[in-house]
Amino acid sequence: MTDVLRVDEDNVPPHTRGLYLRASALALVGNLLLVAAKGAAAWVSGSSAVFADAANSASDVAYSLLMGIGLWLSLRPPDEGHPHGHRRIEPLVSVVIGLMMGLAGVQAARTGVDTLRTGPSAITSVWAYVVPLLTVAIKGVMYRIIRRIGEEAHSPALRASAKDNLMDVVSSAMALVSVGASALVTPYADPVGAFLVALWILRGAYGVLAEGIRQLIGGAADPALTQAVIDAAHSVPGVLDVHQVIIEYVGPQVRADIHIDMSGQASLDEVHEVSDAVRAAIEEMAEVDHAYVHVEPIVP
Repeated sequence: MTDVLRVDEDNVPPHTRGLYLRASALALVGNLLLVAAKGAAAWVSGSSAVFADAANSASDVAYSLLMGIGLWLSLRPPDEGHPHGHRRIEPLVSVVIGLMMGLAGVQAARTGVDTLRTGPSAITSVWAYVVPLLTVAIKGVMYRIIRRIGEEAHSPALRASAKDNLMDVVSSAMALVSVGASALVTPYADPVGAFLVALWILRGAYGVLAEGIRQLIGGAADPALTQAVIDAAHSVPGVLDVHQVIIEYVGPQVRADIHIDMSGQASLDEVHEVSDAVRAAIEEMAEVDHAYVHVEPIVP
């Protein structure tokens, strides 16, 4: 009796591993620089809005570390304990990012409450204006780079990280407007800005959490992807029809369970050849991890 293969082959290309490493390093270094600058500006200026933004960056540093570790674990090859690999770790990383964003939003709101209790004051420090501007520029660049890498790697965790960078661009802009309004209009603009930053962060956290949880619990794929799978099956000669397709997320990619119709007069060799061709055509899609093909005979 021949040995039975019990572990799937590693299907993560080396190029994808390089993309993950580059994005993780960029996120960690960028967030470390920003949390130091924002923390210093908040301490010098006493601005609750800038402090709220600094708290957001502190959570970014924590999730950047977790993201790097989680993505490294998710790219490990299959083994006997995880015969299909470890890619399901990746949406879990997205959930962690969403939770860290939510924590930053709560901390930002608490900062605004504390400022209202103690009494707000006008913010006049130049650093309260310079650092948010610097943050908008840096986070804007990080958003564009990490989003591009996330799309290229089809990584939900990197797309979540890019979305968090976009949240930071808007929250820093809100902090800048609040600081200016506290000096020109009313000191209460500063704590109000902290509340606005908190709401924006929590809104982004909800979107990241919803997507990560959908992938963890096997949510359905986009209808366009389902149609693309059907079209790929129909493109293989010998396939007469497709009568069942079930596609769900298993980690960052999907698995397709497809039933095709073939002539009942086809030989076993022909059925094997066509089913393998259908599987290969579907698995060529970057969004697809595995395809399972069932063949149903049609007798004229």
